[in-house]
Amino acid sequence: MQSKAKKVTLITGFLGSGKTTFLNHFIREQSSQRIMVIENEVGKSNVDGALVETGVEEVVELTAGCLCCSLSDGLLDALEVVSAKQDQFDRLVIETTGVADPSSIVQVFLADPRVGQYFELEQVVCVADAGLVEDWLEETEEALRQIVMADVILLNKADTVNSSYLPELTKMMKSINPNALTLTGENGRFPIEQILQIKISDNASFEARLANVGKRQDLVYDPASVATGNRHKVNTFTLVFDQPFILDDYFSLQLHRLINLYRDQVYRIKGILHVQDYPNRVIIQSVRTSCVVTDGTPWAPEDAKKSHLVFIGRGLKKDAFEKMFNRYTRKIPHESS
Repeated sequence: MQSKAKKVTLITGFLGSGKTTFLNHFIREQSSQRIMVIENEVGKSNVDGALVETGVEEVVELTAGCLCCSLSDGLLDALEVVSAKQDQFDRLVIETTGVADPSSIVQVFLADPRVGQYFELEQVVCVADAGLVEDWLEETEEALRQIVMADVILLNKADTVNSSYLPELTKMMKSINPNALTLTGENGRFPIEQILQIKISDNASFEARLANVGKRQDLVYDPASVATGNRHKVNTFTLVFDQPFILDDYFSLQLHRLINLYRDQVYRIKGILHVQDYPNRVIIQSVRTSCVVTDGTPWAPEDAKKSHLVFIGRGLKKDAFEKMFNRYTRKIPHESS
């Protein structure tokens, strides 16, 4: 068993968004690191793998199919191969196919203890074509899920749209995923060091982003409601609890029950809990039917101890979630404003 897990960056994004171009920029900017790449493409010939620049330690190509469709065979087998070469690289970068649902991949890193021995997923990066992303969001569920799952959203090809449209587009990304850092750029060129500072497991960064979300009212993105009868309605809401949680085994059981019950609607849950008689923040993250609870930073004496839970999904109803979580506090939660 390795004493230190290797860092992993997951790059996702819809077809033609510029993922491989960004990956090559990433490789050039991180030339001091030894980088291993897992490259995925649908079909028998992995064209993208041939486009990855020299300068990486190795490109592991998956051509059997989309990662999201062959997790048990494709991704886990690739990770097993890579784990045997851990002394040969510093960071693993996974580039998914353009039609992949990244939630399945994230789920493996968060919930599979075998993977956790060797790898730590640091950030999910979504590359989006600034000129086409709105169209893709109206037409495809995959593009929507890629943005929802991201820790960093890169609006690529910004030079192809009117500059006055970029703030509107950034606001749109924030309405879909208020926790993500959104950056604009051209030709796949983005500030890599800034991107690497945003970590899925970085409690300080995570808490700061949640605190900002906690100041918002409900956010709703519904670009196709008129044209397609509310085909894609992603709503994001935050519940804030003033009183501490009282956690027990039944809480965990009910939480997993709720996530499984709404597995087709809940894309992601992120939250910070104030737990009674516990000195640290408690971090909750869920992806699909997996939920991970970890220790956060200690509460300082001057902190306003509140719990924030952010829900991102499709057509979510707040009532069921309010009712469930309210059972474990002494005060009814209120929404952020």
